[in-house]
Amino acid sequence: MTESLTHSINIRSSRFLVARTVAACRRCRVLTTLIAVVLPPGHETLELDDEAPDEAQAVDTWQTAAQYAFLFHIQFLPTSIAARLQLLASLRYDGYWANHCASCDLPQDDQALFCEPEGAFAPASESNAALIEILSIDEPFEAAVAGYAVEPHFLYAMHRK
Repeated sequence: MTESLTHSINIRSSRFLVARTVAACRRCRVLTTLIAVVLPPGHETLELDDEAPDEAQAVDTWQTAAQYAFLFHIQFLPTSIAARLQLLASLRYDGYWANHCASCDLPQDDQALFCEPEGAFAPASESNAALIEILSIDEPFEAAVAGYAVEPHFLYAMHRK
């Protein structure tokens, strides 16, 4: 994706985290590294002002979030952030920025990774969450996203590097 889509940015943060784990590809079953962007409390989301007297007067405003959030269905990333993330896993733009199997190149479905029970980033136990590594990146982050999971289960059990 090109920098020309910056007008669609709807989330930003002064820093970000990357969750990293390994899971079997849904096609070839080979283990592959997967990543997810995690924003810390204090990140901002662009939301329609619900305090406006009527819908015609409502405008988008930046709101500060008090919780951690996992991002998925990322539609736009600045080139520098995309390049940094691609160093950590096989991440490419395929309708949205998606993890791909390092062996067979199949895109790994964000719905399955983030929303299905026992998905790679939706652990159902502390022991499964402990298999997820959290890397801290002290650089600004901005993106256009369609998926946003607030305060993921067992985040406290994921190990920080």
